[in-house]
Amino acid sequence: MQQVPRIEDLIREYAARKAELDVRGVYFLRDINDQQAELFAKAIVVMASMREGRGDAPITVYVNSGGGSVGAGLAIMEMIYQAKRQYGARINTVVTGYAYSMGAIIVQAGDWRSMGSLSTMMLHGGTWLLVGEDDKIFRDYQKLAMHYQEIIAQLFAQRTGLHDSKWWREFIYSGRDRFLTAQECLDLKLVDETLDIPPSPPPQSPPPHR
Repeated sequence: MQQVPRIEDLIREYAARKAELDVRGVYFLRDINDQQAELFAKAIVVMASMREGRGDAPITVYVNSGGGSVGAGLAIMEMIYQAKRQYGARINTVVTGYAYSMGAIIVQAGDWRSMGSLSTMMLHGGTWLLVGEDDKIFRDYQKLAMHYQEIIAQLFAQRTGLHDSKWWREFIYSGRDRFLTAQECLDLKLVDETLDIPPSPPPQSPPPHR
């Protein structure tokens, strides 16, 4: 009969795996919410401090995310920038699968941005849930939406160097979901490189029968 792992063993295994990833400078980002932003902040400080003064040891953030909270996503980006300022860390971002909405925005914080050839990005306007009096809701929503739209449009303009913020604002907030292939992202300078599928080894002949 197979023995069921004890909860203490699972916790110890998780801690060991987490410590190994910190040593290697690897983080896997999926959900984008306040809890994950806090976990990311703690991890990035540990990894960046371990690499202070070591420019040859970058941190790699693998992004496979359907998006999430705008506020939490911007908090993650602020921590990436803080790690660069305080520790001189080099932080690369890699899209593995998909980076939608806020996931695609976080990718832009990387010093070097990579994307698998099978991966996709998606940019679109945010969705909001506000509660309160009607006139105040619309007034607050408009102010908040305009604020975030301008921040994000300026970020894409500065990071890509391809178009101004007005162009990016119209492109992102067009009212439709813009799904982009890896090549389209490369053309728009949303990534610095695409990673091709490695060639398969040639088939080997079966061993002779004896």
